Amino acid sequence: MGGPSATEPAEPTIEDRNERLVRDYFAAVWNDGDLEALDTDAVSDDYVLHHGTDGAYTVDELRTAWADWYAAFPDLRNEIEDAITTADRVVVRYRFSGTHEAAVFGVPATGTEVETAGIVVFSVEDVQISEAWAIDDVDELRSQLGARRAGAERPDS
Repeated sequence: MGGPSATEPAEPTIEDRNERLVRDYFAAVWNDGDLEALDTDAVSDDYVLHHGTDGAYTVDELRTAWADWYAAFPDLRNEIEDAITTADRVVVRYRFSGTHEAAVFGVPATGTEVETAGIVVFSVEDVQISEAWAIDDVDELRSQLGARRAGAERPDS
């Protein structure tokens, strides 16, 4: 009586809307290389991605970083394995895979198929992705490419 009828779909919750927003953004930018998605209403003008090993990226810096990443791994895929959603956050656990076809981490193309995992926490405000924090297994990726671990060239203190 007070809820939706069997023929009337329920109104999506804020959590459902946030998850859909992040999944659509993730598919466009992280998988399809659609960098124009960074310029849509889905992403705030002052969006920043904080990466665990590289620091912070503005939208303009992300365009360059993603273009470089797609050059290095033209067939890259980032498959969402889990998503946990609240009213203002979406946490995504994903698996990255691709074939190394151009220089990255100072390593020339090897043709090696690689796979690593990562986690991203997206902040959603007013139906826009406003900020994100990403951490992935860069050391494992470097190892698969035959590169030294990050910081390996530093002497022990």
